[in-house]
Amino acid sequence: MNEEQAIREFLGDRPSAAQLADWRTTLEQRLQALVEERQRIGATASLDTRVSQLQRQIAALSEEEAVTRFVEDSVRVTLAMGAGTDGMDKFEE
Repeated sequence: MNEEQAIREFLGDRPSAAQLADWRTTLEQRLQALVEERQRIGATASLDTRVSQLQRQIAALSEEEAVTRFVEDSVRVTLAMGAGTDGMDKFEE
């Protein structure tokens, strides 16, 4: 099993860190557009609410991205450590 297959298997249906980063970037772009619109037309309750929602979503995605990246890196390290010890059995005999 290669590294990416192991990571996919471990994550299951959850998105990868790269997917989460893409989603976060998209929301950040939407947030920037809303902030610019709010500056242009003035603050409104609906714009303020939407800005707050996007900020919370971005924070949640950032956290999930960091956790998922940690999991992916942990799987990679575990696989690398296993690959590094595969040949050690011969030396122990």
